[in-house]
Amino acid sequence: MTYSEYYRDTEYYPDEDEPEVEHDPELLALTDTVGGMQETVDDLESRTVRELSDLRDTVESFTETHARHESRLDHTARQLERLRQRLLVLERAVRVSEKVPVVDLDDVGPQLRQLAAEAERRHSLTAQLLTPSQRRPYEEDVARLPAAQEALAQSEVALITVLDVLAKAERGTPERDDAESRLSEVVARRRGVLDRQLPAARQDAEAAHQVLAADEVTSTRVLPQIEKAERDWEDLHSRLRERITGAIGSSALLPVWFTHAFGVAPPSGAAGDRWIRTATSALAYRVTHGVTDQALPLGEPPPSDTDWTEPQWSWRARVEHDIEELDLG
Repeated sequence: MTYSEYYRDTEYYPDEDEPEVEHDPELLALTDTVGGMQETVDDLESRTVRELSDLRDTVESFTETHARHESRLDHTARQLERLRQRLLVLERAVRVSEKVPVVDLDDVGPQLRQLAAEAERRHSLTAQLLTPSQRRPYEEDVARLPAAQEALAQSEVALITVLDVLAKAERGTPERDDAESRLSEVVARRRGVLDRQLPAARQDAEAAHQVLAADEVTSTRVLPQIEKAERDWEDLHSRLRERITGAIGSSALLPVWFTHAFGVAPPSGAAGDRWIRTATSALAYRVTHGVTDQALPLGEPPPSDTDWTEPQWSWRARVEHDIEELDLG
């Protein structure tokens, strides 16, 4: 027995004899539309999940393939390097057997070594002069003295102005009261400039002036020597460049350290000039610092605690970088 059979008078259930209420057609159409949209969304979500999964699998496969290719390329590069080294060894052996002359680029003679030593002096000579950043604090100390003198002059003008008002204004007037209240402040300000600011500025300016004057004297003496050292530097590089190009042009057998770093000839195109400049700088470094290592172009690496701001080591770092940047392919 149902609920309605017990309580037939209630309106909870519709009467069996009454016709069913017809639904609104627009509501039915909207319901069908919403249901279709839900099916579309569900289908789109499902397809998106599948496509993302396929894409993830593709990316993972590509990553694995890329890693294998990189490994193969590294292995091939190492094999090519070993083959290149073997080719150089064979070529050298053949040329030695054919009595091809061997050129010792390091054997430049005493004249070029003296020229390198003179060129290297430019660092020690420049170190005797103040750099712009070192001169700046002294120049600021010199400039503070006029500022202190101007502050003293302004404080004295202010004091005279107050005293003038006190001398002319009658007692009890606002002008005199204001002057009396300002008098102690003006006097303290003048005393502070006169007793502390001006003497300190004068002392600092005198000390700075002495340092700057000594630097000017040193500059007058050193600058001509620096200019000569710079000319020696250019002359050294010009001669060493001719030495390298002459050895290449004569088909002579180049040292091992040279062929290891630069090969046997410059590359074609615009890279050739950068190649010869780097090779010349490497040879100049060897001549200047007495490097005799026949395997390494710049000799053994310096200690780990090396100060790379020193001229020798900063020069070495630049040459090493330039060698690494050369396109010898």
